[in-house]
Amino acid sequence: MYVYMSRKITILTLFLWLMTVTSPVIAQQKAYTTNTFRFVQQKDMGYVPWIGNDTEISLRANLLRWATLTPDLGVEWRICPSWGIAVNGSWTSWSWNDKDRRYALWEVAPEVRYYMGEKKAWYLGAMFKTGQFNYKLSETGKQGDLMGGGITAGYQMWLNKALALDFNLGLGYLNADYEKYEVIDGVRVRRGDETKDWCGPINAGVTLVWKLF
Repeated sequence: MYVYMSRKITILTLFLWLMTVTSPVIAQQKAYTTNTFRFVQQKDMGYVPWIGNDTEISLRANLLRWATLTPDLGVEWRICPSWGIAVNGSWTSWSWNDKDRRYALWEVAPEVRYYMGEKKAWYLGAMFKTGQFNYKLSETGKQGDLMGGGITAGYQMWLNKALALDFNLGLGYLNADYEKYEVIDGVRVRRGDETKDWCGPINAGVTLVWKLF
């Protein structure tokens, strides 16, 4: 338990440190950048500067998550053309076969992004993820917590002035601490605890973006 909590504290500390380091850079760029945006129909699938708009708020929905019957919604605050802060959340709860099978989870994933290039369509980011899960797809179920983080990369393809598709992939580290159980005659029977670490893909998305303003 002590090792598991230490890992959680370390991951959270690294993410907060990154936020602290990038905040002065974001503030400086916002103070000196006068870029804004316009959309050129059938020519640009990205941003082009215009005068007078230095922030944006967009709603987000990861279509890959929705395809797995896991509702996913988020918001992104584009502080300036080069920097953005996004937060996505997912939640689902399904049971079938007289509640002998279970698929439930919730996740929250804040992310800091740096947009590159003239059109600010490509980006790199740093993401933190935390949540809980309860899977029982066989005789043995698993219920517990997950936490991790990593780097993200992606591309935003604008469809018109308000809608875009965001293609992204995240690579990093996840830690899952969970309890194994079985259900016998309607009674949940504990079968021990496990902790697993994962390094590799931790997030993927084809996200519909709707720019509010």
